[in-house]
Amino acid sequence: MKKTLKWFGITVGVIALLIGSLALYSYYIGARGFVVVEETLAVPNWSPELDGFRVLAISDIHAGSNYAPEERLRYMVEQANAQNADIIVLLGDYVSESKLDRRRLNLPEGEDGSELRIPVATFAEIFGGFRARHGVFSVIGNHDNWHNGRKIRAELERVGIRVLENEIAEVSVAENIVRIWGIEDLWKNRRVPTDTFEQLTDKRNVIAITHNPDSLLQTSSQIALMFAGHSHGGQMNWPLFGPIAAVNDARFMDGHAVADGKHVYVTSGVGTSVIPFRLRVPPEIAVVTINSADR
Repeated sequence: MKKTLKWFGITVGVIALLIGSLALYSYYIGARGFVVVEETLAVPNWSPELDGFRVLAISDIHAGSNYAPEERLRYMVEQANAQNADIIVLLGDYVSESKLDRRRLNLPEGEDGSELRIPVATFAEIFGGFRARHGVFSVIGNHDNWHNGRKIRAELERVGIRVLENEIAEVSVAENIVRIWGIEDLWKNRRVPTDTFEQLTDKRNVIAITHNPDSLLQTSSQIALMFAGHSHGGQMNWPLFGPIAAVNDARFMDGHAVADGKHVYVTSGVGTSVIPFRLRVPPEIAVVTINSADR
C-alpha cells in the first residue's frame, strides 16, 4: 500500500511539474515570439494580370494582453511596413479587456462595455503608422463590438485606416480593379449580409475580409479569397492532440483552408485572449501572395 501511494505521489508530482513547465514556457516564451509567415496561394476568380498581389494580414492584436504592450505594437507596425505589401488588412479584436461590464451585450451603441488595458486612442495612434502601397483596410471583431465598436471605428478612421462593414472598397492596380469586401463580425447578428456583394456587376478579384472565418460558409463562391482571424490558432497547439477549436469551425484554425470550393486564409494573430498563453502558436503577421488558379 505504501509503495502504491509513493508511486502515485511521484506520478502526480511529475504531471504537475510538466503542467507547470508548459504554463511557464507558454506564458514567458511562447507568447513573446514573433514571426512573419509567408505563403503563396492560387485561387479562383482572380485575374492572371494581378498575379503577385501581396496582402499582409494581421488579426487579434488584443492590445495590452500578455506581451502585447505598446512597444510590441510599434514593432509589429515596423515589421509590417518592411514587407512592402500591396494592402494591409486588419481583421479585428484590437482590444484587450482588463474588466468586463456584465451588461456589455445590452448597453446602448456607442457606450463602453469594458475597461481596456490600452485605450483605443492610444493603439489607434500606433496603427496609424501602417503603410501599404494601396492602403490599409480593417474590420471590427467581436471583442471590439463588446467594448464599443462605434468608437473603435471612429478612432481607426481618424488615423487614416478605412473600416469596412458590409462595404466594398476598390483599388486600381494597373488596368484592373481589386475589390475589398469588409463583412461584419459573424457574432454580431449571426449572419453574413451579402447585398453589397450581390450588387457588383463584376465579381472578379474580390478579397473578403472579416473577423470570424466561419463567415466563409455563408459567403458566395464567387469571391477569390477571404482573410480572417478569431481562432488564435487555438493558442495552445498540444503535442499529439493539436489545437482545440473552441470558437470556430475546426477546419479554420490557422493558414489556408478550402470549404465548398471557397478559399480562406486564417492568421493566428498577435495577442492573447481568455488565457495569457501561446504554445507552438507564435504571434504572427502573415504575408499572402495571390495568384490565379484560372489559367
